[in-house]
Amino acid sequence: MTWILILQKSIYTLDRDGARVQVFDKDGTFIKKWGSEGTGDGQFDTPYGIDVDSQGNVWVADRNNARIQKFDSNGNFLLKFGSSGSGEGQFKSPRHVAVDKDVKFVYVADSNNDRIQKFDSNGTFIKSWGSKGTGDGQFDKPVSVLIDSKGNIIVNERGNLRVQKFDSEGNFLLKFGSEGSGDGQFSHVEHIAVDKFDNIYVNDPQSDKTGSGIPRFQKFDTNGNFITKYGSYGTGDGQFTDPEHLALDSDGYVYVSDKGNNNIQVFKPIDTVPHK
Repeated sequence: MTWILILQKSIYTLDRDGARVQVFDKDGTFIKKWGSEGTGDGQFDTPYGIDVDSQGNVWVADRNNARIQKFDSNGNFLLKFGSSGSGEGQFKSPRHVAVDKDVKFVYVADSNNDRIQKFDSNGTFIKSWGSKGTGDGQFDKPVSVLIDSKGNIIVNERGNLRVQKFDSEGNFLLKFGSEGSGDGQFSHVEHIAVDKFDNIYVNDPQSDKTGSGIPRFQKFDTNGNFITKYGSYGTGDGQFTDPEHLALDSDGYVYVSDKGNNNIQVFKPIDTVPHK
C-alpha cells in the first residue's frame, strides 16, 4: 500500500506493488480501480504519488517509468510527460505530483535529482529549483510536494530530515525539523499532508538508527511550530508498525496508511494546543 488522497467522499490509493489506482468511499467500500504493470499508457512501474485536481482529473507520479500520467475521473488515460534523465523535464525517481487549484501548474518532487520541477497543465517544462545539499532551497531526496491554501509549495526531505516551504516561484520561505526523536524532530521522515488551516502533518516512523522506534505522526502550524503528535508501536487501534502516507479530509480527519500492518486508520481531528 502507498499514497492515499481524500477528495470529498472518495479515498484514492496507490497500490504500489499492484501497479494500480484504487478508489474507495469513505467507509472503505471499493468503487473502482485501473492500471497494471508495464510501460504503456495507463500502466505503471511503482506508482508513488497521486493528486486529484479541481476538475476531478487524477495525476500519478509513475516513479520507475520516470514520468507523470494524467487520467480523467473514470481512469481513462489523458496524457503523460517525462523521461529518465537529469535534463529539463526529465526525472530520476519522481515521487510525488501536486496540481494547483486553478489547474495551471503542476509541481513534481524529482527525488533523485534533488529538485522540484514546475510544468504547465499540458506537461510543458517551466522551471526547476534545488540542488543536492543542506542549505536553504537545497534538497537531499525530496519525497512529497504539496500546495497550501496560499499557493505555497511545501516539500519534505528524507535525507535532510526536514520540511521546507517556498512560494509558487520556488523562493525559499522557511524550514523546520532536524534529526532525532524529540518533538519536531524526525527519523526516516515519510510523507506529509496539509489541512484547510495550512497546518502541516508529517509521518515519522522513527525507524532509522537515531530514532526511538516508536512510529508517529506529528502536527505543526503553518510556520513549522510543533503542535502535537500521535502514535505508538503495535498492531492495535491507533498503533503503527510502518506508517508511510497520510491524508486529511475537509472535516480534519486524518487517514494514515500503515505499510507494516497493511491497513488504513482514521483519526478524529486532533487538538491544536501545543504540548508543553
